[in-house]
Amino acid sequence: MGSNRLVAIVSALLLAAAGCTTPFRTGMPSTSSTTSPAQKPGEGPVVTGPEEQPVPTPEAPIEAPVPTPIPRERPKVPPATLGTASKALVAQAQAQRKRGDLPGATVSLERALRIEPNNPLLWIEMGRLRMDQTNFPQAESMGRKALSMSVADDRTQALAWQLISDSLKARGKDPQAQEALERSKALTQR
Repeated sequence: MGSNRLVAIVSALLLAAAGCTTPFRTGMPSTSSTTSPAQKPGEGPVVTGPEEQPVPTPEAPIEAPVPTPIPRERPKVPPATLGTASKALVAQAQAQRKRGDLPGATVSLERALRIEPNNPLLWIEMGRLRMDQTNFPQAESMGRKALSMSVADDRTQALAWQLISDSLKARGKDPQAQEALERSKALTQR
């Protein structure tokens, strides 16, 4: 069997498998014809092509649906606590505040902040002292600093939002103060 004839047979088989009935042109004259010499053009048998039968293309990969991520809960973090030295200094500062010694309370809290500068509870305590000194903008700033340091610590964040709310209310910013208070309450209820 010649190689040209083999190519014609293989191509005819491929066309038949794909659902086509028209012969594949190989440069050789076709031995079979789909129309007879007695048929007029347009009266021949109906030829179905691949456009009527969809054939999957190998180039188009099938994409799997992308799963939607499941929202994760925030990890529970133990609430912030004061170290022994800081706890003693905070107690001293609170006693000084009650006696009206605000400059002495400031010194005590600054010492505690030098010991534990990243403890949000100390910043909240310093913010409360600033409230007593009527330095409301700085009290808010210290509340926001404590808020940024207490990520995922709901109790400490609630205290920070309470300080921010008090500072805003003292400056007459009632809508913002109410919003901060609601945030504090929402964190307390978790």
